[in-house]
Amino acid sequence: MISKYIRLIRPIAWITFFLPFSVGFGLGVNQNSNPIHMIFAFLAFVFWMSFCFILNALSDKNVDEYHNGRSKDMNLIFQPLLTGEITSKTAINISIIFLLLSLIFGWLINVQFFLLILIIDIIGYIYSMPPLRLKSKPLGDILCNAFAAVNIFSAGLNIGGENMNIFLVISIFLMATVFYIPTVVTDYEFDKKAGLKTSAVFFGPKKILSSMYPLTILSIIFWLSIFMSPKIELKVLSILCIIYSIIFTLASNLKLKKDRLYLHENWILIPFLFISFGFIIYGFLKFIGM
Repeated sequence: MISKYIRLIRPIAWITFFLPFSVGFGLGVNQNSNPIHMIFAFLAFVFWMSFCFILNALSDKNVDEYHNGRSKDMNLIFQPLLTGEITSKTAINISIIFLLLSLIFGWLINVQFFLLILIIDIIGYIYSMPPLRLKSKPLGDILCNAFAAVNIFSAGLNIGGENMNIFLVISIFLMATVFYIPTVVTDYEFDKKAGLKTSAVFFGPKKILSSMYPLTILSIIFWLSIFMSPKIELKVLSILCIIYSIIFTLASNLKLKKDRLYLHENWILIPFLFISFGFIIYGFLKFIGM
């Protein structure tokens, strides 16, 4: 059995946000980057993710009990808060520690990185916890994740002092939106049983998945503008995102059967992981001058 603390923070699911952070890291790092700051940045990411997923577990106890493990990194009925292995009080105390650690390591890098981490900590809180609990509001669930992706991408860029490109930021936002939509559809039947009004429950699985088509087209337009950059890494990123977005959008819509999405989690996790490590390696190669 996997450790109860690992099941609480669900590190495999972090891959979805590890991608924008890694891309920002790969694009932003240079030979003048501070190696200590690079380490602190990864630690800040880890503690931010841990904080957010504990909050998510705390707020979703009434939803996770309906889950069967389909299209998730784990079967959520084995969440230690549901099994009683960890109490809510303990989880809250751990989450506070992780929150403080994410902010401390962000502060040790620079003020801008600290502010970006603070923003995504706030997003993580209002996404999961009452009174706002935006994950249970139509569009709130999608927008929170898209804005979090943009901010953690910007944090990755900040490590090397790289300036943000507005077209790149918009492209990341649109792509994050497209890739999060199937996630809310995957949870449709469980969220509906729990009485939540997520985007999938409010609009319906078919309609919300169909919205991926115009969003993907708009995303492609922005990625094509990024492709015009003289930087080879941006050209490669643009091609990957365009091809992957088209395939993922088509697959997501084709695999919807009677309001149930039969899309395996590896459609996201494996490609995201490979691309993430590719950009991390690229960043380290830049750092050592290769």
